[in-house]
Amino acid sequence: MTKDDRRALEAYSRCEMSAIELRRRLGDITYGDVLRLLGEEGLPLPRAPTEGREEELARARAWMFPKHDA
Repeated sequence: MTKDDRRALEAYSRCEMSAIELRRRLGDITYGDVLRLLGEEGLPLPRAPTEGREEELARARAWMFPKHDA
């Protein structure tokens, strides 16, 4: 893995790049390959920040899991 590849993988892990963009940069690899590379490099899966989005997330959960709120 080149330094540029590693930087792109790190950017993806920090939610600064989409999975599609990363896959294209790394030669149209599969998402499974992305997961493998993250693991090999000890990088976490990307996690979008939730701060300021709590209300939006609550609406999404209620819509996706209506029986859970009952």
